[in-house]
Amino acid sequence: MAVEPLHYDLTIKTSFPAGYSGVVEITLNVLEPTSSIEINTSNPLVLLGGAVVSNEKRIAITESSYAEEEGLTTLKLAEEIQTGEAILVLRWEAAFEKDKMIGYYRVAVDGQEESSDDFFAVTQFQPISARKAFPCFDHPAKKATFSISLLSPAGYHSLSNMPESSREEASNGVFKATKNVTADFLEGKEGKLAESKLVRDCETKEWERVEFKPTPKMSTYLVAWAVGRFESIESSYTSPITNEVIPLRIFGLKSQQHISKGQGQLALDTLAASLPLYEKFFGIPYELGKHDLLVVDSFDAGAMENWGLTTLRKDNILWDAKSSGSTAQRQVVETVAHEAAHQFFGNLVTLTWWDELWLNESFATLVGEILVVDKLYPEWDAHSTFLKFHRSPALQLDSLQSSHPIKMSCEKESEVSQSFDVICYQKGCAVLKMLISIIGEGKFLSGTADYLKAHTYGNATAKDLWESLSKKSGIDVESLLDSWINKVGFPVVTIEDNGDELKLRQNRFLSSGDVNPEDDATLWTIPLTIASVGSSAKPQTIMLSTRELSIKRPEGTYLVNVGTVGTYRVAYPPTHLARLADEANKPGSKLSLCDRIGLVQDVVTLSEAGYLSTTAAFDLFLRLDKDREFLVYTEIADGFRKILDVWWEQPQEVLESLRSFARSLFGPLVEELGFEHGEEDDSTKKRFRTLVIAASAAAELPSTLEWIRSSFAGMLTGNMSPSAADAALTIVSEAVWHGTEREYQISHQIYSNAPTPQHKLAAIAGLCGAKDAQLLQRTAMMLTTGQVAQEDMAKFLYCLAHNPRSRRLVWEFFKQAWPGLEQQFKGSMLLGKIAAASFESLSTEADADMVEAFFADKETGDFQQPLEQGLESVRSRSMWLARETQKVQTWLEEKGFSSRGEKGEDGVAQ
Repeated sequence: MAVEPLHYDLTIKTSFPAGYSGVVEITLNVLEPTSSIEINTSNPLVLLGGAVVSNEKRIAITESSYAEEEGLTTLKLAEEIQTGEAILVLRWEAAFEKDKMIGYYRVAVDGQEESSDDFFAVTQFQPISARKAFPCFDHPAKKATFSISLLSPAGYHSLSNMPESSREEASNGVFKATKNVTADFLEGKEGKLAESKLVRDCETKEWERVEFKPTPKMSTYLVAWAVGRFESIESSYTSPITNEVIPLRIFGLKSQQHISKGQGQLALDTLAASLPLYEKFFGIPYELGKHDLLVVDSFDAGAMENWGLTTLRKDNILWDAKSSGSTAQRQVVETVAHEAAHQFFGNLVTLTWWDELWLNESFATLVGEILVVDKLYPEWDAHSTFLKFHRSPALQLDSLQSSHPIKMSCEKESEVSQSFDVICYQKGCAVLKMLISIIGEGKFLSGTADYLKAHTYGNATAKDLWESLSKKSGIDVESLLDSWINKVGFPVVTIEDNGDELKLRQNRFLSSGDVNPEDDATLWTIPLTIASVGSSAKPQTIMLSTRELSIKRPEGTYLVNVGTVGTYRVAYPPTHLARLADEANKPGSKLSLCDRIGLVQDVVTLSEAGYLSTTAAFDLFLRLDKDREFLVYTEIADGFRKILDVWWEQPQEVLESLRSFARSLFGPLVEELGFEHGEEDDSTKKRFRTLVIAASAAAELPSTLEWIRSSFAGMLTGNMSPSAADAALTIVSEAVWHGTEREYQISHQIYSNAPTPQHKLAAIAGLCGAKDAQLLQRTAMMLTTGQVAQEDMAKFLYCLAHNPRSRRLVWEFFKQAWPGLEQQFKGSMLLGKIAAASFESLSTEADADMVEAFFADKETGDFQQPLEQGLESVRSRSMWLARETQKVQTWLEEKGFSSRGEKGEDGVAQ
């Protein structure tokens, strides 16, 4: 490229309801003489005028040509500009696009565009949508500084990355003329490129101009601003490095009163606690002078780490102490801590290109959601929770042949949005956590600090981080992690016990169980931690980098992958697996909680893939009847959910037998824990009770269903207990499933006027959870009549697809609605999620063939990965069903769980 940006002087004028316009002066470093400039623009942005000032001379732009696929405009100049600095001046306008949540977009305050007369507008630029809001060099490595000015109707709040530097009335909303932006240029008399087509401006003569301090050097995807009628609360923290007091604020729509009701306090408190921890971790002060959080309706992402102005979806930022529940509390804390981590790792030092997105997100997940949360809430046991809610979903996706390496190639910009998945966030986090188990947390954070200091305000790659970590640890980190980062999949370590020695073998793990030689070429460098259970000796770590390795057998009952720190599965001999299960079930077991979680995860996953029978997982569940750890039972409950989800079209007597088995496990827990939280209950016990309520409800335990009926009635009167707040989603969905049209109508009322984001999620589950076909059709109609917010579309489809009564309805709806959905969500991260949600719960080979045939003549480039992964999931489910159906049915009959010999709530056969 002949030029690179140094600084943007950017003014944006927001003209509700029509659109926005702007003027920018981009200071360029001209690297070589050129008579053309390539700059990123994209629909709906229309360039109205432009010129270049070089060596005090004004050079006209004679022509502009736009390449839509690349989002690139080429500006041809009247004469060649020479090396050195030059100023590119551009003027543009854009209409707000309906039903879009990228670029600079408009949101109706009441959620209904047609009837609203009040709006707010906000940016969402990651990964390549800054070009939709202003002409720019929209590449993460094209960093520059930004001076931003917002011209908005009086009475609106204007927010951006930096603190305000000035605020003034702006008569009639007129752009400022400067040395480079002349009056003739603003009036369209000079440098004309197109005619203005905006229908109308705001019907106001009162305007306000807010100017913000210049930013540090940063990438375009981190630029942010918002204009709306906001309310806020404030806090601050004192920098442990500079002793400077940093103001912190959280903003939300004044009309919705979320902030005035205190629902933003937890997020603000978390930000105030997190930022000083990062300063201490890295020895680097936060330098933007303030940090704001903004609640955003209609948000494509869950949250966005814009430097100094983090934007978050409601369910990731709002929490009500009385009615939102502890799960929602954790979600808010983890999300805010994650985005705060990006203020250093990602914003201060930024990826060079989008193939390094994983490093940004994996690091923020690890440090934000685990290390920082563990310091803020040690009672939450973040390291154990990580195994279920981070590692497990990552390995589930990565067990597909159609998975991708952590470092995902992004040759085309259109491929970038497909990178935002659990491989990028969670598997990368698991690999970094595995690295910490080898080099230690102290060296990891210290090496990261060196990396950040060496590349401050610049761009870097994973290789740069590995070099810093290698220097601190004395270990060749790049070689250690190469196969984990750059190769697809992960291994299963199979153990053959020969009495005196163990023969260890690594192979790629696939959920289908049918690994072909061409899929099994990778040899991972696997840190095997091995110990004798109950021994005081320190576990030994062996690096397995060959296909097979024989070692001396440890004495007694041995355990591989101690603490479940490694990103791999372990397949034990059946007899040894039974010994480990018995040890896990002993009071005061020598197996840690992480060991037991890993054991259950491995057995369930191996049984799904055919390495073991599904009945081996059932036998393990029975053997763990004395275990009383929430996370262990989360794995057991999830195992039941998976098999019921795959067996959904089996005869009712088979499904009832599975529910009978589940009642035998969860019934006694209901008796022990009860339904209501006690004053002395800690967070983990409350989560355990919530899990047991959900699992026993799915198993149709009569006492749980009765409690749900009474709790649903309590929700309507506002008399909701703390445990009911935690279990709200289960209460509403089960009340509708077992209820009538009345319960469905109440769910609709809750959705339309939800007091908290958690109530809204529960209402969605209720609207999608009916048995009656007409009610489900009514929900499907909501998706096509504008009654469902854009950001909720994927949630509705997901919930409908997981209801066996509407699973096939969803696919039929999706096929009919596809042209509109494709247009509505094109370029959005949601497109692939919506497509996959419509069919991935199906479970026959014929289903997969049907879906494949539908998409055969469609353009699927923007969501090819989730499409392939969804199809493979369906085929894996089909293989599991064909392989295990008869075995499962026979086991249930032999154990007395068939409908002919059902066990009661206490586990005793009736």
